[in-house]
Amino acid sequence: MKKLSLLLMLAILPTSLTIWGEPSEEQRPQPPRKIEEDEPDPQGQATLRVAVEQIQVDVTVQDKNGNLVTGLSKGDFTVYEDKVQQEIATFAPVEAPMTAVLVVEYSKILPWEWLEEVWVASQIFARGMRQGDWIAVIAYDIRPEILADFTQNPADVFNALRRLNFPAFSESNLYDTVVDTLERLEEVEGKTAMILVSTGLDTFSKKNLGETLKAVKKTNVVIYPVSIGGNLRARAEHRLPSTQRMDFYQADAALKAFAKHTGGNAFFPRFMSAFRGIFEQISMLLRSQYSLSYVSSNPGKDGKFRKIKVDVEADINGDGKRDKLKVRHKDGYISEVG
Repeated sequence: MKKLSLLLMLAILPTSLTIWGEPSEEQRPQPPRKIEEDEPDPQGQATLRVAVEQIQVDVTVQDKNGNLVTGLSKGDFTVYEDKVQQEIATFAPVEAPMTAVLVVEYSKILPWEWLEEVWVASQIFARGMRQGDWIAVIAYDIRPEILADFTQNPADVFNALRRLNFPAFSESNLYDTVVDTLERLEEVEGKTAMILVSTGLDTFSKKNLGETLKAVKKTNVVIYPVSIGGNLRARAEHRLPSTQRMDFYQADAALKAFAKHTGGNAFFPRFMSAFRGIFEQISMLLRSQYSLSYVSSNPGKDGKFRKIKVDVEADINGDGKRDKLKVRHKDGYISEVG
């Protein structure tokens, strides 16, 4: 696949974590800088290898009613890898601005009604930017195109979205776009999210779904897919040929898998009025998480997938009993090959 002509501007975030409250000057995100194709990694390869050995897990905790739970301590968390309990090395509750890439499908294969959904959803997301957020925008059809590198200026995002006028190609290469975007986000430190506004359909990618899921399982980027076309599908899906219905079922399954493997949520709105609430929920989930890490007790480097499970129990209602809380996090990682 032809690589994008520009690299995403990388938000070099501090390694220290911001505890709930006003961040110190040292903890504030630093301005992004562009890394050229032939520029060596400023951190050095050794630093990257050390970072890989420490498994980073961002955890969202909610009560039975779906409310975010704050104020928990390290002792409330238990981490397992392949059912073996791990020792938590670092732990901190984090409230921080977003670093996110908005990836939108904009192809001729989409009916005009669906293109309108993409436009509306993108505008709503951009209006939800807060001070300190870093946002980049990518649109894709036959290939991904960077419309805006990371910026803290909402006007830059809106100007980028104005370029979504008339689609140029009748292809939607989702898998290639997801893999390419994840590769470009590898150097971004701290919490990073991909907001994926898409049908989930793929027409002509060089990557297949299996290869894409392998890349998804290796990343620390949290993916929040937001499906488009729900209303039209609800009204017309029963009239579609069985092959087209299966395409949509596979598309939905792919979006759900992207979210499941990275600790995100997949959303399938039926009406455009739902987009505002969806993006508010994503914003809330991204801004308030617990960040923990551990060094795996399994020293093997076999390139296999290792499953992660985090349990959280705490007395949140003051009745003296520890309640098991709902958690969301990436479901595992692929170990290095020795």
